[in-house]
Amino acid sequence: MRLPAPRGPISTELFACLSGEPGPLPSQLTELVDALPRTTTDARSDEDVQISLWTCYGLAYAGFDGVDERWEWQPSLLALRGGLEAVFERDVLAEVRLPEDLTPEKVPTFLMDLCGAVPTEFLKFVHQNATLEQFREMAIHRSIDALHEGDAHTWAIPRVTGRAKSALIEIQADEYGGGMPGRSHAELYEILMSELDLDPEYGAYIEQIPAASLGLHNIRSMFGLHQRWRGRLLGNLAATEIGSSLINRHFSEGLARLGGSKRARWFYDEHILADAVHEQLAAHDMCGAFVADYPTEWESVVIGALATLNVRGLFATTVTGAWAAEVTSLRELATV
Repeated sequence: MRLPAPRGPISTELFACLSGEPGPLPSQLTELVDALPRTTTDARSDEDVQISLWTCYGLAYAGFDGVDERWEWQPSLLALRGGLEAVFERDVLAEVRLPEDLTPEKVPTFLMDLCGAVPTEFLKFVHQNATLEQFREMAIHRSIDALHEGDAHTWAIPRVTGRAKSALIEIQADEYGGGMPGRSHAELYEILMSELDLDPEYGAYIEQIPAASLGLHNIRSMFGLHQRWRGRLLGNLAATEIGSSLINRHFSEGLARLGGSKRARWFYDEHILADAVHEQLAAHDMCGAFVADYPTEWESVVIGALATLNVRGLFATTVTGAWAAEVTSLRELATV
């Protein structure tokens, strides 16, 4: 896909550099990123930060048309990405608090209780009140993540061992449709989008997707690309799987209420079945086994789950706030 349009001074400078030969980044760009701890109050909703991070991470996935693939490992770009990650991590973790009485052996039960606490106001609205246009908006928001479903979590496979690895592989195998072409969850999301008369190509709506939605993809990419955050990545996956069966049942029923076909609901219905099993695997066989094998990393797992719910909560309040005001939850495209 092509590079997105910039959304501020950092992305303007960065995208201009990515269109050229890999090399050191200009000092004015690095100075802008170095100043972020002072200049941004909340990187989670900062459009410039999130589109820049999403683009940096995109180099580790399929890349961009006209961007030299050598940029992926260019030291100056990795340093800049680290600066963006630092301010994003700061603001994601600002509201994260570990329970004082939590111990390693309690982690699986804690994750089940924490992440299974649904439905939310956003979920209830989609289930009972959303219009077809609002449902299409939700599909666009989630496309930037769902069309890559499973990919970031796969980075954890070589970083864990034993029972945790086996459970992770079992979950991931289902995400990729058990190796059956056309059955991966990303492909089912393409079907969903097509049935909603939306463009299923990855990134087709990037200009309309706001920072709060980009953050859902960016947080798992951030955890996935760093060995030191493998525990956080497992916590992110647990927060994704636990409660997912109920969440997707609400989405499927909400779409059925709007006249959505069975084919359109396939993505959600597949998750109703798969994630009822995955949530137990994720909490006990994956996270529980990982914590047993690496007891010093139990806090990282819990932080990953809490941080994920933090970003998910911002997304939900952003969307429902717009809908309550009877305006679109997507970014308005600039008119020429």
